[in-house]
Amino acid sequence: MKFAYSWLASYLPGPAPDPKALGDRLTAVGFIVEGIEGEGAGTVYDVEITANRPDGMNHRGLAREAAVALGRAFAEPATAPLPEGATPADARARVFVEEPALCPRYSARVIEGIRVRPASGAVAARLAAIDQAAISAPVDATNHVLWDIGQPLHAFDLDTLAKGSDGLPTIVVRRARAGETLVTLDGVARSLTPQHLVIADAEKPVALAGVMGGLATAISDRTTRVLLEGANFEPRAVRRTARSLGMHTDASHRFERGTDPEMTRDGLNRAARPILADCGGTLCRGTIDARAHEPAARAGTLRLSRLTAFLGMDIPAARALEILAALGFSPVREGDAIRVTVPSWRVDVTCEEDLIEEVIRCEGYDRLPETLPRPYAPARPRPLALVADRARDLLAGFGLIECQTYTFVAASENSPFESAAPGSPVVIENALGEPFTTMRATPVIGLLQSARHNVRRGQKDLALFEVGRSFGWNQEKISAEEKTGEGRVLERQRVGILLAGARRKHWSVETEEREDFFDGAGIAAALMRGLGLGNASFPITFKENLSSSSSSSSSSSFTFLAPGRAASILCAGRECGWVGVLEPSLAAAWDLTDPVVADLDLDSLGALVPPPVTSIEPPPRFPGSEVDITVAHEVTMSWKTLESAVRSAAPPELVSVEAKDRYRGPGVPEGFVKTTLTLRFGSPLRSLSREDVNAWRDAANRRLRALAGAKVDGMKEEA
Repeated sequence: MKFAYSWLASYLPGPAPDPKALGDRLTAVGFIVEGIEGEGAGTVYDVEITANRPDGMNHRGLAREAAVALGRAFAEPATAPLPEGATPADARARVFVEEPALCPRYSARVIEGIRVRPASGAVAARLAAIDQAAISAPVDATNHVLWDIGQPLHAFDLDTLAKGSDGLPTIVVRRARAGETLVTLDGVARSLTPQHLVIADAEKPVALAGVMGGLATAISDRTTRVLLEGANFEPRAVRRTARSLGMHTDASHRFERGTDPEMTRDGLNRAARPILADCGGTLCRGTIDARAHEPAARAGTLRLSRLTAFLGMDIPAARALEILAALGFSPVREGDAIRVTVPSWRVDVTCEEDLIEEVIRCEGYDRLPETLPRPYAPARPRPLALVADRARDLLAGFGLIECQTYTFVAASENSPFESAAPGSPVVIENALGEPFTTMRATPVIGLLQSARHNVRRGQKDLALFEVGRSFGWNQEKISAEEKTGEGRVLERQRVGILLAGARRKHWSVETEEREDFFDGAGIAAALMRGLGLGNASFPITFKENLSSSSSSSSSSSFTFLAPGRAASILCAGRECGWVGVLEPSLAAAWDLTDPVVADLDLDSLGALVPPPVTSIEPPPRFPGSEVDITVAHEVTMSWKTLESAVRSAAPPELVSVEAKDRYRGPGVPEGFVKTTLTLRFGSPLRSLSREDVNAWRDAANRRLRALAGAKVDGMKEEA
């Protein structure tokens, strides 16, 4: 946002501050000056205002911060009393608020007998400095107030407002009615619904509350009577209206973040003054002020001990009091605590930590001591998170490519897979558009989207997976008509797998085969074994899926899979997924031919996976010793047989047995092979003697030679 230096300086009595110093100090207290244009009195700042500080989105609010940052006084510019006529404002217009929760306060003033002219040079120059176009004196006056004190206003042509039963122009703050429309100031006809809060007259909507006025009641050259609106709207109501209509204005930007309800009358008076000066006329006596209730002042407490402990440094109580007083918090010292009254414009201050932030940002973040954080032991991830990470590692190791797709899908895409969801389909009420109307039943839908995208670009051989969530309504909650609360939507962590095209093969294999059901089943089984399942306690079984109409009610029947080429996956008797070839007509709709898809419920598998056993072993203190043994044996003899012979009756000092080399050629009989084994011995308690190692080696030689047909190099045959 742009702010004029001269405008800010009008709130800082005394000698004008240096423009550069002012910009630097604003940045230091949290209002980052991203750019500076011009020089001297013509300096304009481009300031980043965070969303939680709407009080700084105007010159008065920013000047208050500048005064604290510079250690200077802050004061309102002197103004003359505002002249009023004899006619009361409520004798010229009526205001009714039907939605006090959405509009806590609506204030209005009436000016009669004006002649619309351009704004004065002072107002026009201020607006021009921050790139705001001049329109007319009444409109420019409302815009000037918005940038001056942050109170959005609107000016109605009073004579264009429909009259109520008492014959007076009437303002009604209400929800729009179904079928109503409004042409806004930008000339766009907008269809309204009851979710929109509007300003209406006795017959129709004339403005979108907090967003934009209507064209039919706008100020024109023929306007002689003006009704000035200054209101306070509930931020969510304005945000809902603006978002649903795709609008964003200077007014909605502030109302969405929260405005000061105490500024409405002040804003109206500030706007009336330049209108009277530029257009003449008479200001009706008093203000029409419709207010549901006057909220109690918010109080807060800052403990000085907490301030010191939180910051790790000591800030004198006098300094904390000085800062809070300058920011308008009216602090009072009570022992170790400072009691404050939170100003109505500080909607962001809600707790003690916010008060600590106010003190330290004005004192200077650069004064915080540099202290290393205390060591801590990080929390161990949840077991289910470890299962998901392990599944990703395993599938990537199998050669599959991980995808990340939207959980929102089209209803037509989700419909065939509804039986795979944990409940009935979850439909979004305020969907972004047709492709995003439904929460997916399985991550496989996203993989099909990715596969179609790749196939259409010539990449037909695919092996994809995604770890994500599936969604379904909880039927028990829905039947009980529970509209809110936890558990209405069932979310399951699942992994989807898709294989399409040619099977991945080694470069030396000339034949090409397509992926089939057994590839998908093998990957699913390997994944489960990699997670620690598939042993005697948690056996893995595949149950054939019957996709017939007679069995469609079965929990293990999925009509989107091809009959005879699909199965449910069970672990320890518990159904935890499915795998199969996609039904041909459905596959064709995705531009695929017989893709293999699978879906595993990681939540169910995670409940079965035993907790990981972790241990830490330090490096050995004593050096180990390695020996090689070369044994000639039949080619048909397995590695397991050789390893078992070495390890049987071996001492605990045997650390590892590895195959070092295999040789077939001259000197080796037909049907035999020589395998060289490397045995490593070591002990954490002592250094090993050569005699011990040789004895263990010789014992291993004898066990190997005892195998049928085996001979050990360097070992003499016994008589």
